[in-house]
Amino acid sequence: MTRRDAMTAAAGVSLAMAQGQRWKIGLIGNGNRGTAHLGAYVNMPEANVTALSDLESSRMAAYNTKLGGKAAQYNDWRELIKDKNVDIVAIATPNYLHPEMAIAALRAGKHVLLEKPIAIDYKLARQIQAEAKKSGRVLAIGMQRRFMARDHWVQQIVDSGAIGQVRFINIGEYRGDWSPKGSLFTDPESGRRDNWRFFQAAAGSTELEFSVHAFSQVTQLAKSPLARCVASGGTVHYKDHQTRDICQGSIDFANGVRFNYTFCLFSAGTPGNTVIVGDKGTIRYTTESGILLDMAGKKGQAPPPHTGFSGEKPEVAMYREFFAAIRESREPALNAELAIEAAKIAYAMEIATVENRVVTARDFA
Repeated sequence: MTRRDAMTAAAGVSLAMAQGQRWKIGLIGNGNRGTAHLGAYVNMPEANVTALSDLESSRMAAYNTKLGGKAAQYNDWRELIKDKNVDIVAIATPNYLHPEMAIAALRAGKHVLLEKPIAIDYKLARQIQAEAKKSGRVLAIGMQRRFMARDHWVQQIVDSGAIGQVRFINIGEYRGDWSPKGSLFTDPESGRRDNWRFFQAAAGSTELEFSVHAFSQVTQLAKSPLARCVASGGTVHYKDHQTRDICQGSIDFANGVRFNYTFCLFSAGTPGNTVIVGDKGTIRYTTESGILLDMAGKKGQAPPPHTGFSGEKPEVAMYREFFAAIRESREPALNAELAIEAAKIAYAMEIATVENRVVTARDFA
């Protein structure tokens, strides 16, 4: 398909959908994240899932039952992309598969909703972004946490100017190991087959797979590109993992905002914590407590009321905004540039840790 053909087809799709046609979606990947997408579809009458693709036929069949049994089923994802009854391709597969699938779908004239992270390295991320621009299709990255009530509320408080200019952000995240039910990956070097999130070649890094949600929030709070990063970490508990289970990073943004980040993947049950410090006050909260404001002489104040939030499930809100972007021929809220800026922190922490050096904006020139 030529670029002109793709743009002509896109115009036809957008017009038809604006006139009330349901969105014809093909979902690649019927595992853990795919289940979250499925949960959105069954709550959205406008979502018409016309095709499914997964290596396991039983998972496709289970999905199809919940969808009414009308979706085509393909073990080969390439066949789904060829399906003329698919206008939107949603990709919920392990990270290492994202570039090939996303680029193929865009070249086939499909709009794409790609699960985070956009790609396992910076060069591949830019290639996907460039392909989307070339194709004239809408590309959104599935960082659904941006549509969660707490993140939306925090952004609203900061944007209101209640704490003044953001100067410093500190986030600590804690959890247990990845679910053993994750898709299996065969390590090309050792031949070992295990959960794909354990391997660098499949996940990129734990920061890229896990921490990128927090990084997305931080980049929107800082409103500035990364300038400098130092980091350290390693695999100290799960000896069979290649990806880190602890890490600490210190990031400076171009406008002077500082961000400190720590994570631990063998501390299930420990509450995470976030502190956002501005010139006029501080926002703080944990995963087990509500949002509090500290102002001069007034500690632990209730924040301003939360307004303008739909209350829908994050994945539903994410899809509604994505559909609107297609209909209006515009960049989606969860666009490639935002996803790349968030992933850039993970890329920088990987380089800084492995190469034991300071990473700067020049590394991403």
